[in-house]
Amino acid sequence: MIPSSLQHLDLKSLTGLLYLLEERNVGRAAERLYLSQSAMSRLLNRLRDAFDDPLFIRTSKGMVPTSKAIALEAPLKLMLEQMAGLWTESEFQPQSSYRTFRMQTTHYQAQAYMPAIAEQFYRDAPFASLETSTLTETSLLNQTESALDLALCSDYIQLPKHFEKHLLGREKFRCVMSANHALATKDNISLDDYLAYSHVLVNLGGSNPVISDALLGERARERHFAFRTPYMLAALETVGRTSLLMSNSGLLPERFQKQFGLVIKDLPMDFPFIHYYSSWPKSIENDPGVMWFRDICERVVKALIPYPEQ
Repeated sequence: MIPSSLQHLDLKSLTGLLYLLEERNVGRAAERLYLSQSAMSRLLNRLRDAFDDPLFIRTSKGMVPTSKAIALEAPLKLMLEQMAGLWTESEFQPQSSYRTFRMQTTHYQAQAYMPAIAEQFYRDAPFASLETSTLTETSLLNQTESALDLALCSDYIQLPKHFEKHLLGREKFRCVMSANHALATKDNISLDDYLAYSHVLVNLGGSNPVISDALLGERARERHFAFRTPYMLAALETVGRTSLLMSNSGLLPERFQKQFGLVIKDLPMDFPFIHYYSSWPKSIENDPGVMWFRDICERVVKALIPYPEQ
């Protein structure tokens, strides 16, 4: 049963709410809806009355949606797309789309894959928009489904039960050091060599134990992390300027090897492969736009990842 307060809302009002959620700006939303800014403000007031919620809060950084507004975005988008499908083809047309796609990645994956993804994205959809934000170990557990269309994640990221995932490939951990490091000229690094120097830890923002500690066993206590950061490029440049060692997937260090003066060697212990996935909410599984976007991301990652899933 539709509440009486919502029965007087027309399609244009609901479309206006979606545009406000996407733009976070009354002026830009008004332009998309072909309204004046004052008319858009009146429409927003009607929406606030209908939903009995302020929907957006004005701050120094712009309009911030309330939790009620955020919760409305996914069902509202789905409803409007289904209504549009009553008289248009359901196939997504990237060349003419102005849709905004939202993606979350770790800092590592943002550097390793996002430039190539963006290149293909704007080649296929020149008018669409792409927004990325940072993924941490547990961040997907504490947000609404409407916050993203796709996440690139690894074994270290905890996924909600209502998320799907698809294996893209694997990467191998290596030992990264400065080209001027005392170990840089050695063919093989011993475990004693590895533990004799302080290390860099790229922290994803969670509280999980360091995976490699289990591989080191009792000797894990001998390893000292002298520098912890969530920023991958900062970590790589720091390694290039110091005697610190870093254990990380080899793809990105290889790309910046010359720029930061790095040497990459095998680890002195048998480190398991790291699996990388694409992941998305089940609620948008069959969204044509998301399916197109997911296909682009998966093809790009598989072309770059050292051990792609066949």
